[in-house]
Amino acid sequence: MEASKATNLFERLAAYLAGSPAHGRDRELESILERLDYLPSGETEPSETRNRIALLEAAARFSDVFQLVSSDAPGVTFFGAEISATGVDSTFSHQARSSASGAGLSLRQAFESCIGEGVEYLSQFETVLDRLHQGPIADGLAAFDPASRSVLTEFMRLSARNNVDWIEATQLSSGRPVPFPADLCLRRTSERSALTPPFSLSSGCAAGTSFETAALHGMLELVERDAASLWWRGGLRGRQVALEGHAAATAAAWVAQARGSVTTRRTWLLEITTDIEVPCIVAISCCADGSGFACGLAARLSVENAVRSALTEMCQMELAYAVVEQKRREGGDEGLNEHDHRHIARSTLIDAARCELLHPIAPRHAAVEFSPDTPARQLAALVERLSARGVETFAIDLTRPMFGIAVVRIVAPALQMEPSDVATERLVSARRRTGGGDAYTLGISLL
Repeated sequence: MEASKATNLFERLAAYLAGSPAHGRDRELESILERLDYLPSGETEPSETRNRIALLEAAARFSDVFQLVSSDAPGVTFFGAEISATGVDSTFSHQARSSASGAGLSLRQAFESCIGEGVEYLSQFETVLDRLHQGPIADGLAAFDPASRSVLTEFMRLSARNNVDWIEATQLSSGRPVPFPADLCLRRTSERSALTPPFSLSSGCAAGTSFETAALHGMLELVERDAASLWWRGGLRGRQVALEGHAAATAAAWVAQARGSVTTRRTWLLEITTDIEVPCIVAISCCADGSGFACGLAARLSVENAVRSALTEMCQMELAYAVVEQKRREGGDEGLNEHDHRHIARSTLIDAARCELLHPIAPRHAAVEFSPDTPARQLAALVERLSARGVETFAIDLTRPMFGIAVVRIVAPALQMEPSDVATERLVSARRRTGGGDAYTLGISLL
């Protein structure tokens, strides 16, 4: 579908969902909303309907939204989107278009994942609504605990200025406000920025139906990236997911639905849970000869949910390889970008059948899962667990009125970012114990 037609359709869907029955019924729109599982029922909360409308309106702002199909996972639904920061602020009219993607076993899961990722990305761009103040680096960092301050000091050494812009953050364990370097939080123009972040700004930033769900998602992503770095770059071996319990059965059922009768790839799991004791899973697949290594990572409050999310991410990487190969056929190597070349290196240079780091050692004791039943309680429990282990967490609310969808950036400086040019004590310690992961991975980027 042409981009303009798709945009118009999402506008119509949002307006129809927001309208009253008195406006008359539209069978075509109802059919699409039904496929998305967006038609309200008697049990649908008004807040849920408002979130669905906001997602449809956000999709209408994107340059294009489209579906993709994977030959390796025909049972998985994939959405892709082209997005531009120009619509957020004209200051970024020079910014190249970016992309967002989402996947799931249902149309709704894939759509919400894709649109949420796009909103999350666009909400990171600095706007006139961001309340910043300028001040010395030393004064701002003095507000942090020693572990956080140590890492942030390494980040801020990259700044060519002593006075930088700060945005207000909240320390989640205490509720107190602290200043946070704007350049480590917002996507800014080169004229306004004092440094280039030594990590991906997407890490720890998440969209959700509320501040709590977005913050929880962002925090779990940081736990996931920390575990991934200690495994991939630190050389800490992953462990086998035990056949006992629900995790293995969950994985088998998910793969059977995703793959169907397709047998082009082998799939297995690693558990890489760290001392943080939050379940972390790596889902890995490759071709029969060991080529085509793909993986997905997830930290969740239960092992089963981590397994589902990791498998979904793995299938997205598999599809990304197919997209890169299509680009290569159509435009040659000169048409590929840096991200495409990383995909090629990962899929062609790593022999998944022989790389010991990709295969499990004996199972560990079960991770302590979380029992609180609401996002607010789950967030509080996770904050408490991290703080008890010396990891303070900070939240910056990046919710933009133009979207009306909660977006929160979570920062936990003591956790290792991945990818990142700065190694925390956690990664240095892991490398000291094992000799590092490069002997297995050839220094190839995981993400």
